Amino acid sequence: MADRAFRLGWRRDQITVIDDDLGRSGASALDRPGFQRLVAEVGLGHVGMVIGIEVSRLARSCRDWHQLLEMCALFDTLIGDADGIYDLSC
Repeated sequence: MADRAFRLGWRRDQITVIDDDLGRSGASALDRPGFQRLVAEVGLGHVGMVIGIEVSRLARSCRDWHQLLEMCALFDTLIGDADGIYDLSC
């Protein structure tokens, strides 16, 4: 996914891979520091695009997913996956 972000125009130094939650339960975002970090960085306006193979699986629960979508819409953060790129602020 980092290569895809690079091909879309982001410089390598602008791309951060967050994979802290691999192998962790998705029961709660509380035990998932990677997801917490992602939401915080979006909320600080530091993220231009969240990209993943299946981005809906980043949150692992509807409540957390909707929180991330709302944050992306508020802070003009794009969502990208294998199917396309979405601008939620429109």
